[in-house]
Amino acid sequence: MFVCSCRAVTDRTVDAAIASGAASIEEIATRCGAGGRCGGCWPELERLLEAHDAGQARPQWAVA
Repeated sequence: MFVCSCRAVTDRTVDAAIASGAASIEEIATRCGAGGRCGGCWPELERLLEAHDAGQARPQWAVA
């Protein structure tokens, strides 16, 4: 599923950026581009960051 429409970045790409160490929207934007333009995806990026921090990151096979 696309998380960032401006940059055509999927949730899988964002999950990978977070798993590799991105801990903020700015770091996600640097690693994969999501969140680096209009900011419309920031709430979803924050949700993905929180899920990862809580140990609830979705396994790659479960991502729709």
